[in-house]
Amino acid sequence: MNVLAVIPARGGSKRLPGKNLRPLGGHPLIAWSIEDGLAAKRIDRVIVSTDDPATADVARREGAEVPFMRPPALAGDRIADTPVLAHAAGWLSDREDWTADAIVLLRPTTPFRTDDLIDRCIERLIELEADSVRSVRNVGHWHPYWMLEVDERGFSKPFLPGKSVDNYYQSQMLPPLYKHDGYCDVIRRANLPNPCPPEATLAGVYGEQRAVLVNDDGPLINIDTIEDWRAAEAYLENA
Repeated sequence: MNVLAVIPARGGSKRLPGKNLRPLGGHPLIAWSIEDGLAAKRIDRVIVSTDDPATADVARREGAEVPFMRPPALAGDRIADTPVLAHAAGWLSDREDWTADAIVLLRPTTPFRTDDLIDRCIERLIELEADSVRSVRNVGHWHPYWMLEVDERGFSKPFLPGKSVDNYYQSQMLPPLYKHDGYCDVIRRANLPNPCPPEATLAGVYGEQRAVLVNDDGPLINIDTIEDWRAAEAYLENA
């Protein structure tokens, strides 16, 4: 199985400008994910998909491949991951005759993966013959049974009728539920549409057989705002 890691890192960022190159713990943010990809035993190639020359230069310096610059049509802030992954895999297939069987999506905004998380996700894909594997976390106290809707008058009602803190008043009474944490997604190349238009969404990309890997190691930090950045810095200071 040929496994390709793709790190999407466009140049624009409205909430935290230049975040992919911003130093975190003495390294550009993107370097953390590049290092993770290069360290994974199951990954054959690590590609950074970017439209930004400065990001491309840093990515190459950190050891990733940047064989192309991402087309402007795929560099908008509303572009889903699907056309970005399809473009990367298609470019390698068409230009280098190298075909990826599985693609690992490594978001640069999640720098604190454990050392073997990526390999464990890939191995799970193979063992379960799944269409995809995504790392997940237990929702903990952010459980939907405890969530409320609030009307325009300021009155609340349970988000899920019959499922509320009145009935599930202790956390141990809640059924375990999970959310995707964005740390590692693995999908089979066959799931990607071909051809793949720029407006393609995530619909169908993860297939029918969607496996998960519970990732309960390390902090849950996804850097999107300055508050997230400060949380990442605080974690490193106290680690």
